[in-house]
Amino acid sequence: MALVAGVSMVLGSYASGAQDGDVIVLGQGADADQLPAAAEPLAEPTSGSSAGAEALGSSDFEIGLDRLWLETAAFTRSSSEAAGTLYAQGQVSARWRPSETWEWQAAGRLDSTLQTGARHSEGTRLDYGETFVRYRDDRRSITAGAQTVLWGRVDEVAPTDRLSVQDITRFILDELGERRRAVPMLRWEEFGDSTKLDVILIPEFRAAELPEQESVWYPVDQERGMVLGIPTGPLLQGLLAAGSVGDDARPGGAGGGVRFSQTLSGLDYALTLQRVRHSLPYYALDPQVRAALLAGASPQLAVAQGQGRPTFEGQHPYTTVVGGDLGLVLGSATLRLEAAWLSDVPVTTEALQMETVNGVDWVAGIELYPGDADTRLNLQLMGHHLMNPPRVLDQVDVISLNGQLETEWGQGRWRARLNMVADLNHDNLYLNPEVVWTGIRSLEIYAGLHYFAGENGTFGDYFSDNTNVALGWRMSF
Repeated sequence: MALVAGVSMVLGSYASGAQDGDVIVLGQGADADQLPAAAEPLAEPTSGSSAGAEALGSSDFEIGLDRLWLETAAFTRSSSEAAGTLYAQGQVSARWRPSETWEWQAAGRLDSTLQTGARHSEGTRLDYGETFVRYRDDRRSITAGAQTVLWGRVDEVAPTDRLSVQDITRFILDELGERRRAVPMLRWEEFGDSTKLDVILIPEFRAAELPEQESVWYPVDQERGMVLGIPTGPLLQGLLAAGSVGDDARPGGAGGGVRFSQTLSGLDYALTLQRVRHSLPYYALDPQVRAALLAGASPQLAVAQGQGRPTFEGQHPYTTVVGGDLGLVLGSATLRLEAAWLSDVPVTTEALQMETVNGVDWVAGIELYPGDADTRLNLQLMGHHLMNPPRVLDQVDVISLNGQLETEWGQGRWRARLNMVADLNHDNLYLNPEVVWTGIRSLEIYAGLHYFAGENGTFGDYFSDNTNVALGWRMSF
């Protein structure tokens, strides 16, 4: 059995064509562009802190609270193991720019979650944010320290965004910027008149941020005998009930990459080469447990052959990425294309053996404003393909569609939005209608629904009991 979990799975780049009770694979994904760099108006990605640095004048020093966020949610399904959740987040930072060319920043965040109901979970985590020192002049920017960098051009799933550290503590409930964590790196950006060369080196690996194991958003549910993205069955249930789950997120170099981009009249493009480890774990069955199963042992006896090792252990394999992206303005519409070739994509064979193959991911998207500037429509068609694989349990070809429809009224004080994800090759659906009031400066009050549904083996089925109604407020300072 195979699973590509996390955000990438939500947006269509995932595998779930497994048989009952086979090996679990939790794989890699990528996501989208963030803030535009100064030299690239068609939404070239960069670190969020780079844009913030431009707002600081020489010798400025700022310290304070950046964000407060509080949300409560009630689960609507009677079969849900949670009755409700309470989520709180705070972010603080300090910035100092002693001269026109030097900038210092330190940031931190605190996340706290309480889950009530039949399954109780609570946890508070303190984490660093973007904390770095930066030199910048008219031609270059050199940054050393913890940063959040999103390469790629399309929204949500960018095939060339492979350096990000993903945050799936709340799966896909939050905006893209909230689903990324900072990672220590060295970044060199060289600016030409219409070009940019971006080089990143990540000396120390950081794994994806996962929820608490008792959280209903955790991708492995040992009580129900389910793993996110694969069909459940007696063998898998027995292995999870008797076994354990671990993560081989050992420290060490994470890799790096280079990206060249150019802005032309109405057209932007970029090329990239990367060698990276994926932040999301890829879970594989312990070899001794696998051998015992193939010899005819029961799940309980096979787990005992693991001699205390995790029955399923998350791996973070290296992969080489060669890709590019293109942005084109046609009238009032913006077209975005992006594709990547990947080496060493992990898969699981029918003999429950983890192997690697080559793969291709692609996205074609269009953004337009039907009617007037107050309404925005963004649609993306995505594909994930394994190239010449052996007989594997992973789904070899995946086609998916996601989109967002957003409109505002009342002089911008009200905003309504609908997020949607739908697979085109099987029954799998996520809907997120939301209404936001922004009548007070820096304050958002919102109410929304997160609806999940799907066939056995999809994330819609795994999270179907997690359909919920949420109410919250956010303040940005």
